[in-house]
Amino acid sequence: MKILKTNIELAEWLSEIRQKGVSLGFIPTMGALHQGHLSLVKQSTDENDYTIVSVFVNPKQFNNTQDFEKYPVSTQKDIDLLEKSLCDAVFMPGYKEVYPEKTKQIKLDLGNLNGVFEGPERPGHFDGVVQVVYRLFDLIQPSIAYFGLKDFQQCMVIKLLKNAYFPKIKLQFCPTAREESGLAMSSRNARLSDEDKKKAARIYQVLNIVKGLFHHIEAFDAINYGKHLLKNAQIEVEYFSLANIDTFTPMVKWQKNNKNVLLIAAYVEGVRLIDNIVF
Repeated sequence: MKILKTNIELAEWLSEIRQKGVSLGFIPTMGALHQGHLSLVKQSTDENDYTIVSVFVNPKQFNNTQDFEKYPVSTQKDIDLLEKSLCDAVFMPGYKEVYPEKTKQIKLDLGNLNGVFEGPERPGHFDGVVQVVYRLFDLIQPSIAYFGLKDFQQCMVIKLLKNAYFPKIKLQFCPTAREESGLAMSSRNARLSDEDKKKAARIYQVLNIVKGLFHHIEAFDAINYGKHLLKNAQIEVEYFSLANIDTFTPMVKWQKNNKNVLLIAAYVEGVRLIDNIVF
């Protein structure tokens, strides 16, 4: 596996493989890799001739400085995991490789996406995502890019970015990888104790309980019941909402089959976790 740290090294490797007329899969990450990331790598290696993973903790998408400083970094472990997963290359750039001095800010109208759920709670977050993914797409120009649906709203933002700037890149949104308990795999889980992880697993359990009330009681009442269950589990809810999957508009009534997405952000012992369920 090639370890690439500069844009020049990246360009040389890309030039070498493209002479063979190959397909290239790409998984952007911020490191602290887990089985969720590796499942994306596996899908990419199954579907492409070559696979590259980027590891870059992007400061532009953190609205909370402390959150950025606490983000787990495990560089050597990440390299070891990627080598075992048959990844072909890992791009581990420094800040100036991603954001040279003359880098222009990319403009993208996010519409409703910036005004609901994660948008108001994390000011500037999605703009930071747009800037870094634009740079990585521009540098790598993959055939297919892979993202996990745990960050559902982020996937919708990336879809807008792709449509506006990179029409030739295909996007593959993959189901959320989960631990046996149902807890969505996340790099942030490394900050939870074993006991906290058991508590955090309640989030997905409650999402399923609320989903099970689809059409049996009003959505507003079902969500309030879910909030009550989480409060009893000593989980602090930031938001717990229903949206239409196409428009991403918050809803108080159930939508048609396969048009509902329940989204949640909650704190377990100070660690912010997000999850969702589509039905």
